[in-house]
Amino acid sequence: MNPDTGDTREITQCTGRCVYDFDPDFTPDGRSIAFNRVVGPFVPKGEPRRTPVRKGYGAIFISRLDGSNPRQVTETPELRPPHEPPGNGEPAFSPDGKMLSFVRTRFPEERTAVFVQPIDSPEDAHQFTPWDLNCQERPEFSPDGKLMLFRCLPEGEEGPSNLYWVHPDGTGLHTLTHEDADKQYLGSSFSPSFSAGEGWITVGRTPGYGEEGNADVFRVLIEDGEVVREVNLTKSGEWESNPNWGCHQSVG
Repeated sequence: MNPDTGDTREITQCTGRCVYDFDPDFTPDGRSIAFNRVVGPFVPKGEPRRTPVRKGYGAIFISRLDGSNPRQVTETPELRPPHEPPGNGEPAFSPDGKMLSFVRTRFPEERTAVFVQPIDSPEDAHQFTPWDLNCQERPEFSPDGKLMLFRCLPEGEEGPSNLYWVHPDGTGLHTLTHEDADKQYLGSSFSPSFSAGEGWITVGRTPGYGEEGNADVFRVLIEDGEVVREVNLTKSGEWESNPNWGCHQSVG
């Protein structure tokens, strides 16, 4: 979408065995987009389309901005019946564009972990978080490429949900927040000025402003690997989460 005019353009053509595309992310040079693609068909021949998913897979693809030359860049884990989340998802790039981070789901437990691989080497994907931590939410690289930020839910969707980071070589897994299930951290993003392990991040968090269970977007200051300040940016009474801290002038 053009943020100045509101004009939109379709990037991917989900046809044939493609079921749907989602979770797009620009490459650092702005020339391509990574996205999740779910591939079928899922309905056995002769059965109605309301029949639960039976087979297929989910993987990460990269396409040019005009939608041309879509290519799969992660391995092909099979989906399990009934319809379950794709095996690989939530792609994000390193600042130099050479590495791809993503979340992989392990079945049948549906536990998730953070993986990193060179763009064109799916066989070299390495797992950076243990399955029992259940880490997810688009693992983002810091602007200097020295950290990756995400959340983990070791006890499941009911929480607790806390923020973690790790070095891109898989070392230094560190818990940034230490809340119980009463405070849930959601999707997060580094400030463009974040450097040497210190600076601001932005994150969705519950509880937020207004009724119980609401989420707001917070600005969070990190110093020496610890949260030292939180500022509620939205206070709208509506559910708000998954912010992305851009590096351009304000729009809208």
